[in-house]
Amino acid sequence: MALLALILFSAAFASAQHQVIGLGTRWNDSFREWIVQTENEDVNGTLELRWAFRDVWTEWDFRLGDTIASIQQKWKDDPGLWEIRSLGVTVTARTTWPGNFRSWRLTSGNYSLTWQSRYANILEEWELRDNRLGNFVVHTYYERDPRDWVVVDELDPDVPFAMRLAMVFIAVYNSTPKQ
Repeated sequence: MALLALILFSAAFASAQHQVIGLGTRWNDSFREWIVQTENEDVNGTLELRWAFRDVWTEWDFRLGDTIASIQQKWKDDPGLWEIRSLGVTVTARTTWPGNFRSWRLTSGNYSLTWQSRYANILEEWELRDNRLGNFVVHTYYERDPRDWVVVDELDPDVPFAMRLAMVFIAVYNSTPKQ
């Protein structure tokens, strides 16, 4: 009986989640606040720099309906290691190679994904190196304009939301100016 209740709760919870399809800056001249768009045009979220007034780029807050997340650089002096926490799941994102911010290893529980920029010198399109769990792509809406991003999420539904959020954040954070 408890298993049946858990399955029904999980199904109801999963259907309440909204699929992120894109994000754009709130202001044209700042990358500190983002509007997150979902497949439902009536449901939008935010991704905001936590300490914007102090110009600290190491902590972020995400909100989408009832879903909240925190994104934090693990150590102040190491931009190659982040933790993304949402819905009871923690994702660790670290650069595949020290100092190379174009390729990341994302891990959480049984999941381990390599997330990378498609091109070595252009950070406008990001993708999974291995598509065994499906495809996930994040790219700019307009070429050479990092203010608007498109998210193409064709991942297995079992992949946690925190993992998806980690991929979106890593792509956007590493591809935009810090202003």
